[in-house]
Amino acid sequence: MSAEFRIGQAVPRHPLGWTDALLKHASRVALALAAFACFWLFVLPVVVVALSSVSTQWSGTILPAGYSLRWFERLGSPEYDALLTSLEIGFGVSALGTILGLWLALALEGRDRRGLGALVDALVMVPNGVPSVVLGLAVLIAYHQKPLDLSSSAAIVVLVQLALILPFCYRCAAAALRPELTVLREAAASLGAPPAMVLRRVLLPQLVPALRASLALGFALSLGELGATLTVYPPGFATVPIVVIGQVERGYYLPASALSLLMLGASLAALLLIAASVPRGKRAAS
Repeated sequence: MSAEFRIGQAVPRHPLGWTDALLKHASRVALALAAFACFWLFVLPVVVVALSSVSTQWSGTILPAGYSLRWFERLGSPEYDALLTSLEIGFGVSALGTILGLWLALALEGRDRRGLGALVDALVMVPNGVPSVVLGLAVLIAYHQKPLDLSSSAAIVVLVQLALILPFCYRCAAAALRPELTVLREAAASLGAPPAMVLRRVLLPQLVPALRASLALGFALSLGELGATLTVYPPGFATVPIVVIGQVERGYYLPASALSLLMLGASLAALLLIAASVPRGKRAAS
């Protein structure tokens, strides 16, 4: 059957068959199930923690028996020091991971991935395939004796967390180094721009989304890291996950929920700060 179509002529719409209608309903059901699973797995636990942090007592009932802020009032300097330490370690580790990841991605860009480039790429990704406790134990054994004894310093926590997040930061930067960026860099260099200017004015502005993703991912992974940190942390050092685990082991679930909620709020605020858009004026100036 031949059909003649002219410009501006509407194409007749055919009614959907039973297979199309079935697929449409199936997609809606799948979407509803996915939304329910996300709510059950991710949203509901956060709601439970939030309710626990403001409850006077919660046992055997659907909702708490009463509400109070006493668990927040009972948080002392050890808990706030742990919160500050977690944020400081998170910002420091994510910044170092982003810088090192970008440097590695630039160093390996264009290299043959069958030689030295492949070896370095594999070594960077090794921490992803090693359990965090094993990695922490390896770092502790390697750096607990002179001449490089880090066992009594917070630097060992920074080192082990940096090893854990570096593969993610490196992949974020490597994925953003598209061939078009190489063309732009070569064009800028051919016009006489020095390497520092090419990096500052051409490359970095194009990598801002990847750098933000690297910072946010590294920060989130650092805040939630427990296995390796629990293995290497020195005396007198504590992060929020370590304090929360200690409270849960002693049965203090409600104070642990209050500290966890504070940590959640601080981490969300920090992630929003990282993801904040650059003002247009500054973006144009760059």
